[in-house]
Amino acid sequence: MRIGHRQIVGTLMVFSLVLLLSVNSHAWEPNAKERIAGMKQGDLQPYAGKISAWLKERVPKELDQITKDRMQALLKDPAFRDALIERHFINKCWGLAKFAAADPDNTAFASWIMSNPSIMDDLLLTRTPSTMFQRYDNSWSLEQWYFERWKRIYDAHPESKEGLYLRLAIATMLRPPGSANQGAGKSKEPIDLVDRYAHYVKAHKAGELMPSFDTLSTWDLTHVVSAGAANKDLAWVRDTVHTFAPSFRDGEKVGTLTSQMKYQGSQIPYNDMSCLLAGGGKCGPRSSFGVFVNQAFGIPSIGVGQPAHAAVSHRDANGNWQVTYGRGWNVSKVADRTNMSGGEFLERVRERQSDIFAQVEHLRWLAVVVNDKTPADAIMAVANIVHKDVKELNKIEAPKVPSAKIAHREEAPIKVAPGVIHVEAEDFFDQGGMGGFGHPGVVIGDCYEGGKQINFSAMVSATWAGYKIKVPKTGVYELTAQTAVVNWHQKLYARTFGAMYPVTKATASDVFHNQVDNLGPQLGADGSLGTRWAMNFGKDEGWLALDLGSPRKISKVMIEEQSLNNVSRFQVDYKKGDEWVKIFDGETIGSFKKEFPEVTAQHVRLHTFDTNSQTGGPSIWEFSVGNTFDGSGWIMTEWLGASNGKWQTTKPTEIRLVEGDQTIWLFASWQRGLALRSFQLKPKDTEKMASRE
Repeated sequence: MRIGHRQIVGTLMVFSLVLLLSVNSHAWEPNAKERIAGMKQGDLQPYAGKISAWLKERVPKELDQITKDRMQALLKDPAFRDALIERHFINKCWGLAKFAAADPDNTAFASWIMSNPSIMDDLLLTRTPSTMFQRYDNSWSLEQWYFERWKRIYDAHPESKEGLYLRLAIATMLRPPGSANQGAGKSKEPIDLVDRYAHYVKAHKAGELMPSFDTLSTWDLTHVVSAGAANKDLAWVRDTVHTFAPSFRDGEKVGTLTSQMKYQGSQIPYNDMSCLLAGGGKCGPRSSFGVFVNQAFGIPSIGVGQPAHAAVSHRDANGNWQVTYGRGWNVSKVADRTNMSGGEFLERVRERQSDIFAQVEHLRWLAVVVNDKTPADAIMAVANIVHKDVKELNKIEAPKVPSAKIAHREEAPIKVAPGVIHVEAEDFFDQGGMGGFGHPGVVIGDCYEGGKQINFSAMVSATWAGYKIKVPKTGVYELTAQTAVVNWHQKLYARTFGAMYPVTKATASDVFHNQVDNLGPQLGADGSLGTRWAMNFGKDEGWLALDLGSPRKISKVMIEEQSLNNVSRFQVDYKKGDEWVKIFDGETIGSFKKEFPEVTAQHVRLHTFDTNSQTGGPSIWEFSVGNTFDGSGWIMTEWLGASNGKWQTTKPTEIRLVEGDQTIWLFASWQRGLALRSFQLKPKDTEKMASRE
């Protein structure tokens, strides 16, 4: 049988293909067997050399073939990319082999890492410095103790092997607590990184962190877990925000709590972060506190230096880094070891948020593997081309995250004992404020523990809320309130109306800018701390006169000047016939009450003579006379250190109430911020009350 030429050629081609496939099927590839053997021997370099050779074979030999398209296609090949990552991992983790050989458990741990290219890649890219000069220098490494740290977390927390908790573990290993610029209020005791990791896992599972925490990259997380504050401080400030002002969670604006910090030299040592908030501080401590608050809620944050100032930068819910409590990025430098300008920092962040960072670094790693100068230079040229795309990036938006608002909860039923008057904070009939910044007055919001609460505005000269109450019996009551404060020496003034004589008519020497409807004399005698009478500026002497409608026996006077408190000399008179007769004189007023020998009068006058204000113009919230005092007293809050900001029940304040319908006003002046949930008036002693009437 004759065999044709075509048949011979075909047979040879099939044989050649089978032979080629046979050879390729036995060609060397990166493999777990040799990797583990190298770990056990404490030497991965022979294995790394084989990976290098394997990678070089796949790089185009002709320089004109080393193009952006060819290189990007090569990096998309999973086998090539994974081998490149493994090779660079061995190169940078020069202590890994020694670590792995020390113990079989270490070998298993290292083998788990190196069998997961995505884990190695994430670790390498996160550890890679952001500044270009450090990336070009390329001298960084991952020493043995990094893996010793990581294994401690790995052994203690099985959930650290994947997903968010894996990223959190890597971040904690790379930047343990206190490794960033710590600033004021830092922990006095070392913070164990395993405890720090566990702290954030627990807070995350409890829903205490911001929703954007779930979307953070490992690099983002390094700017969370590195907080220099103690774990108890991190927990404290979350409790404080949740209690004092849960609305700060809206839009992930928890850093707003920094606005409650006094701008001054601190009056107390910076023992912890609660001390910073209570005692105050200038821009440095405020920057430290702002960074800390963000980090406590899982928001990446870094201190920012500006000319003669320190500010706060943080990542918002959309992935964009903002500067707060200072000027913008154009005058900023990142306050860490890099000292990057604001512009460079934003550019590096945008690069990390895209796939450009990984592409550029993978090409740089490949250039190191190739080693030969000419092809390595060609690969680096491609890397530079890819890197130029950074400048074309628009702002990168992170995945949309759920709202961080507090869901309204049903408040647990409140049991009130017989005879006790219980008032919910939000049940006021009137409220207001004056002076300061923003929106003066009180604000109703959801309480984190259910129900509602109100907040008296901070840095406002006066805020108030009025309540209507029904008093079952005349007598002395103990007033307590459920409050939350963020600074020391915060207080509320309580004043009732109903016991002193009603006023038929009020007149005055003059009225500020003739605003009779808003600041007229009738508003200085209307039984309200929400209104006032005001004189014109430039005048120290003036008077406010009351007509009681008919002659009444009077032996008591109450005057409310409140936060304005600028009268320095005054006199109270009553009218006898056609003449005014002095009852008594005094100096400062503020919240004033005085008992004097009884007189009978229909007309009574408050006469001011001098003020300690450059502008003059006294202002009186209320001028009252009678034979029985209305109730008044100060509700004092305590500064509780690390418990500051949480709900507390104030110590009892005695206040006298008169049976029937009354109003009670709570007045705050120049507070740093005070939250109120409710207050109660409890009869002190029924028998004693009865005997006083």
